[in-house]
Amino acid sequence: MTFYICLPTKSFYFIQVSKKSHRLLLNMSNEANKGPPSAITLGFSILTHFLLVAPIIYILVVAFQNYSFFSWHPICMSVGVGLLITEAVFSVSGEAYVAWKLPRRNRVTIHWILHTIGLTIIGIGLIIIIVNKVNHNRSHFATTHSQLGLTTIILSVLTAAFGVLANNTVWIYPRVRPIFVKVAHACGGIGITILLLATLINGTYNDWWYISGTTTGRDLTFASLFFAGLLILVKPILGAVSRCRVIFGPPSSDT
Repeated sequence: MTFYICLPTKSFYFIQVSKKSHRLLLNMSNEANKGPPSAITLGFSILTHFLLVAPIIYILVVAFQNYSFFSWHPICMSVGVGLLITEAVFSVSGEAYVAWKLPRRNRVTIHWILHTIGLTIIGIGLIIIIVNKVNHNRSHFATTHSQLGLTTIILSVLTAAFGVLANNTVWIYPRVRPIFVKVAHACGGIGITILLLATLINGTYNDWWYISGTTTGRDLTFASLFFAGLLILVKPILGAVSRCRVIFGPPSSDT
């Protein structure tokens, strides 16, 4: 069976989709139709935010205790990744119940605003470390941390650009099915979130950390960000797997 979906834009677009894709799109659009958050969900949200905020505060304390121009690099990176990017993912996944009454469209808006601010701050952090290395006549992107960071930032920008398409699929329809773009963006976002957190954790293993930080503090930071990442991504991963099974699975027998 075939359905035609009308998208309300300046001019109407009719998108032809299969029945199983139609059901998937309905499920995605109905995510906002939820009741108040349960006690378990609130506890889940509070725990996740605690695991994010606590290590970021500790990183900021370590950076300011031995303050220099370089200190703004870990400051920008930790705030951009650990607070803004992760919260952007959390807001659109449906688990950020501080704004549980908002429809999905508004959550998507919050998602890209937080991502834009986060990537901007990360970009500032990248510029700071480049300038710092120039001032000290040091080689650029010569360590594993710097190479991982540069690669992740480039991929983050590409994924964000792909997200613009995911939010404006009428630009590429009918050449590309909208559901493919949305699922690809979701999968890419999951991978980028993992890389960003890995880069942030890897940065605590550099020499600057041991000037003011401790090994125990570093280990706790690692554990906290690791488990926070798991809690943030568990629902997006399950959702991406479910949608991929719908798209790439056998045709529905429903007529």
